[in-house]
Amino acid sequence: MRLRATLRAALLILALVSAPARADPPGAALHLFTDGRYVAAAELAQRQTNSSEALAFSARALIAACVTHSGCDDLPATMERAERSARDALVLDPGSIDARLQLAAISGIRSRRASLTQAFAGGYAQRGKRLIDEALSIAPDNAEALALLGVWHLEVLRRGGGLGAMIYGANLSQGLAAFDRAQRSAPDNPIIALHYAVALLLLDAPRHHARAAQMLARIQTMRPGGALERHSSDLANRIRRTLEVDGPRAAAGAAREALP
Repeated sequence: MRLRATLRAALLILALVSAPARADPPGAALHLFTDGRYVAAAELAQRQTNSSEALAFSARALIAACVTHSGCDDLPATMERAERSARDALVLDPGSIDARLQLAAISGIRSRRASLTQAFAGGYAQRGKRLIDEALSIAPDNAEALALLGVWHLEVLRRGGGLGAMIYGANLSQGLAAFDRAQRSAPDNPIIALHYAVALLLLDAPRHHARAAQMLARIQTMRPGGALERHSSDLANRIRRTLEVDGPRAAAGAAREALP
């Protein structure tokens, strides 16, 4: 959610060394994640320290805990844990896309919680864009990376306006195109559709509310595949009702309050 998405997204530096032996996250960790027990899932996966996939999954689970406000009592500390896990995953596999996706999400959360001056000094926008571009150069149709690219463009425009667009190269049409490509790659993913709607509402709710409403309505036709997708569907329904009853600005406020 405050994802920059949106997810925002940290993604891929070409692998220069051969990857170690790979192992998926433990099945029990996957079950815990599906059930919404994100911190327990992260802790279980993190014990598999010889697996890049498991460590990246651990980072994803910790981010999910903060996104859903479930077991994330100290957001900065949880983000530190997630970052360490994702960076450890990259050490094991320098070509890990998933580890970079999680690092990008962490960067986006931190950017939104920082002042403009802090965000500029921290280099969040440059780092996120570079990683997203690297990921897409390797996996051009990766839906999550495309959604993060859409979030990146709209978030830079929201926070930086014309000056941000000039400095970083953010562009509304490119952001919308990235989101549309992400939806074509994953048409039944409610998380991507929610990030699209939220990014539009936060950027300019009066201008983009009709398109956001279409996204929110589509989510209600999707079948959630686990606790995280159910959370996204419930949130989308709440924002949709606020939009219908109280209007675009109230819906933007509801979206903003729901994000970490």
